[in-house]
Amino acid sequence: MNPALTTPVLIRGRQLDGPGDVRFDDPAVEEFLLDPTKDALPGGWRDYPSLTRLRTPGCYAYQIDAAVGSFTIVFRAVGPVVASTHS
Repeated sequence: MNPALTTPVLIRGRQLDGPGDVRFDDPAVEEFLLDPTKDALPGGWRDYPSLTRLRTPGCYAYQIDAAVGSFTIVFRAVGPVVASTHS
């Protein structure tokens, strides 16, 4: 995270061409919050290791909300369909 950002950043996602869920991290969560109070690396940057979990190929988007504005990143996921392990 850029050292100039001093307020939280919220990341969410959804499938645009179907009902698929987007989850982050492990254990999986629906929203990923970047906290600017986390200890900084040298140079003031902050690191937030995570992962995105998708069950089906398709068109997806991240919505990123911050005090400076909202941004959308659209991407295509390819690969096999993963069976659900929960109801």
